[in-house]
Amino acid sequence: MKLKFLVLMLVLILAGCGSGGDSGGVSGTSTAPAVITEASNKAAYDKAILPLNEIYTRYKDARTVAGATPRIALAAPLSNMQSIKREADALVVAKCLDFAKSMLTGGMLNVNAAYVDFMQQGSSVSFLMNLGNTSFTKFEEEITKQKLCDFSIM
Repeated sequence: MKLKFLVLMLVLILAGCGSGGDSGGVSGTSTAPAVITEASNKAAYDKAILPLNEIYTRYKDARTVAGATPRIALAAPLSNMQSIKREADALVVAKCLDFAKSMLTGGMLNVNAAYVDFMQQGSSVSFLMNLGNTSFTKFEEEITKQKLCDFSIM
């Protein structure tokens, strides 16, 4: 008797576990995952990339100003560059843009450090600038690869 009861319980448990997942309460129906195409995703891509591109453009402009500023007067342009970097740090992006954002903020960090080193007449200016430029190149490459991303996942 105990063995029959145990077998019955085991069958019920296994039947419940092997149901194939939740079908949303409707049996016999399943939904195919949405296919993301470049054309269907263009508006979402543009909307997701826009804040990153705006910050990057403002940073490049600030960097151009800093590059044309004498060493003794670099404090204000560098302060602006650091402010833009903090803004980029605070930006919330889709999961698939996390790497692009990290390349952008990493590039800003290194370029800002290069300017600080330059102001202090340090020896790491070229090294830090190269690191920053490499990060910016990776950022630019990364955002062009993200046209098939699900931008709704944060």
